[in-house]
Amino acid sequence: MTVPANPIKITTGDNKTWKRRLNTLVPTDELKLGMFVAELDRPWLGTPFLIQGFLISENEEIALLQRYCRTVQIDRSRSIGGHYAAPPAHGRDAPLRSGRLMASDLCTETKQDFLEIARILRKQPVRRRDELLPPVVRDGQSDLESELLYSAPIIDDIQKTLQNIQEAINNSNPIDVTDAAKLVQEVASGVERNPDALIWLTRLKRTDQYSYDHAVDVSVHLMIFGRFLGLAGKTIETLGLAGLMQDIGKTLLDPELLSRPSALTKEEYELTKSHVASSLDLLVGQREVPMEVLSLVAAHHERLDGSGYPRRIAGEKLKFPAELPGLIDTYCAMTRRRVYSPPVSNQQALEALIKLRGTKFREPLIDQFVQCIGLYPIGTLLELNTGEVAVVIQQNQVRRLKPRLLILLAEDKSVESHPRNLDLVFDPATPTGEPYRIRHALPSNAYGIDPAEFFLN
Repeated sequence: MTVPANPIKITTGDNKTWKRRLNTLVPTDELKLGMFVAELDRPWLGTPFLIQGFLISENEEIALLQRYCRTVQIDRSRSIGGHYAAPPAHGRDAPLRSGRLMASDLCTETKQDFLEIARILRKQPVRRRDELLPPVVRDGQSDLESELLYSAPIIDDIQKTLQNIQEAINNSNPIDVTDAAKLVQEVASGVERNPDALIWLTRLKRTDQYSYDHAVDVSVHLMIFGRFLGLAGKTIETLGLAGLMQDIGKTLLDPELLSRPSALTKEEYELTKSHVASSLDLLVGQREVPMEVLSLVAAHHERLDGSGYPRRIAGEKLKFPAELPGLIDTYCAMTRRRVYSPPVSNQQALEALIKLRGTKFREPLIDQFVQCIGLYPIGTLLELNTGEVAVVIQQNQVRRLKPRLLILLAEDKSVESHPRNLDLVFDPATPTGEPYRIRHALPSNAYGIDPAEFFLN
């Protein structure tokens, strides 16, 4: 039956900002996963629901609602997937257009999903940065696809800025990191909105020049880890700028030395270690580079057991913030192709870091980083209980064992001509009626799949 929607309710919160709720009366026998229950047809007291207002994420919750209620109020503005409806834009909540487009509107206009957007962004952004407004944040996070569209030009601008800095160094001209610092602030905002999107962009926007790609990779992952640890926004930006600049001194080294696939002599290795001092020399005096950034750059090769360089700082003398760049630098280096070493999967890199607990890095720091990246990191290949093979495209920050996936191979391991999205929280059951489950993770080259390339070609 058709139930008319209630009028839009406008309320005022403690912070005096307007909030619009688009509520619809829905019979409980028509409830679906992904709907947000705002009100019951009876008092909440006396029901098994501990939270007044919740997102339906399990069939058991639907069964309980049907047991206790005949109808419920569904808040479409807080529902997800196909059940979401944006509140009308007018008055104080109307988006500021001025010729600029919302990234979420672009997704709707072009009807593009993750795969289509990822393939496009491998080549170039579909819009310039000044043509888009930041994505809308709902329940603390922006939409993955919208964030990809909005932040991709920022990553491009960072890469161009790094190229300009290197050209200045090559021409013996003074460098200016003002633009880099401003761009790091924008990336930090993107990390706050949707860290998964920024991780994808470090993969989608590769330049095939290790120095640039690694710098962006380290910067983004440092900010994501800083956010996970609950550090202040300014500290996160400091980490991001340090990650971007910590290897800038390598531009003064002989390129042949950096690209040699064979082992370096003792003298050559000592020469490469000089890049830390060179980085500091280039950055000292830069107005946008505070002392905190210089301290992080100076210590990013130091290790807890005193085996690092250049000062061989050990134990408690190696302060907590200074240990972060070295940890992230190690992780990101393992997951990138280097001239002397092929890349390893994210899970293999985490396993390697776990072996360094208590020696190279503090145990709690490794444990927190593993929690941050997750059991199934972005880009991990998985085999499902159906036999299908998928890649993780987005984490579920609450239910970490139920990520959002992209199905790449069918049950018989044939290539899916039209890969489909699968959300393990909200998608329906398998054809046999049982829930989708992750059977196990796969190595990055399983069935001839390179997650970084396979589904993007």
